[in-house]
Amino acid sequence: EQLLQTNEVTAFLLRIDRETGKRGAEKDWALEAYCKIKSARHQSINNLRTDLRELLKQMGNEIVPVGDENDAPAWELLKAASDSLDSAHHQAVARANNISKSEYRARQSKDYLSPEEVYECEKFRIWDSYGMEVTPELVEQDNGGRLVSAIAALEAILSPPESTIDDKYPTPPAIVANKDRAERDNLPFCMDWGNYSARWLARFNLGLHHILTRLVAGEEVRADDQQLLKMTAIAVDCAAHIKAILGFTIPPDPKPIWLLGILLDQLGLKLTYRKQGPRGQQVKLFSLSKKELEFAQQVIAHRIAKRAANQEQYQLTHPEAVVFTPPQNVIVNSPFSEGANTASEPGNQGELPSKNVILHGVEMLRSSISSGLEAVKGILRRWDRDLRWLVVLEFEDVAEEELRSLEQLVPEFYSLLSEDVLPMEGF
Repeated sequence: EQLLQTNEVTAFLLRIDRETGKRGAEKDWALEAYCKIKSARHQSINNLRTDLRELLKQMGNEIVPVGDENDAPAWELLKAASDSLDSAHHQAVARANNISKSEYRARQSKDYLSPEEVYECEKFRIWDSYGMEVTPELVEQDNGGRLVSAIAALEAILSPPESTIDDKYPTPPAIVANKDRAERDNLPFCMDWGNYSARWLARFNLGLHHILTRLVAGEEVRADDQQLLKMTAIAVDCAAHIKAILGFTIPPDPKPIWLLGILLDQLGLKLTYRKQGPRGQQVKLFSLSKKELEFAQQVIAHRIAKRAANQEQYQLTHPEAVVFTPPQNVIVNSPFSEGANTASEPGNQGELPSKNVILHGVEMLRSSISSGLEAVKGILRRWDRDLRWLVVLEFEDVAEEELRSLEQLVPEFYSLLSEDVLPMEGF
């Protein structure tokens, strides 16, 4: 029901029953299979828990129920053990070796990674997401990628609607809608969709965009602020949708500041307050905590600068390309998320080579350099113009110094990449 309700809000690729008008999943059999798999998994976990208890008893162990009221020292020991494990993980990620973007991408397709490789990938992901030195404190703050996702959602809700339909219904900004469209094009089942537009629309319809704009500008709000009261009333009326889409329960009589705090916490922000007025008549004025706000603004600025740099670099090296700018608020899984040529070229019908093909081309080009200029030219002659440029751009990420050496050795290297047919004799 939550899946159907969430996807009903976005209204993408949903089947509508012609007789009843009820919305449903486009592939009922897939949704039914998904529900059966989930229920079987939960039942299996319960069975395993029971089997483990019986096995421990057969081995002569005694199982002692532990709870807050029964054994507080045991809970403290368990909490200390958990904190110790978390601290060790944070330290291991911070001390891991640095890897390149191409190495990180190559590892994503592997079925198994060693613990050291996992730590290295995690360190690169955090560094790439935040653009700052990876410390144990930052690893803990990232919380497995939850914080950067929250900041991405913050960037989305701060963006105004792309347009409105009939002056009533806001459409999500392009950075949100493009991500949803990409997932619906590439992921056939509704249970795999992220529903970013639904979450943006739920927050926007609550009025969070306007309240957050005021708070980011430095304004303070009171608990009886009219926009807050209106947001609370809407939340009570739409409690079921908020539970399905945003994932928290609205009580029958929620406090406005409590609701605002929950929504801001999902965006990586915190509320703080100060008191104003004489004793006995003091009023709390709420504002955004500067520490979390400044950190989020720094990360958003890094994300915007990175997107702009990637697009500018690609346009400089490949001026005839049609550049696709990825959504701003999400980490795109596509290997061409940093921009790719979508123009149709003769001989390839506009199709781009896969990431594995590009990585293989990089290794071929690197190995051919040691064999001389004719070997390099022979490799390039086999590829069309698009593949040459994509391989060279990836080459720069993998081994920038080697590429700079090749540029000095062959001054006309980049002009050769743009030619439709390379000459057969010499550079």
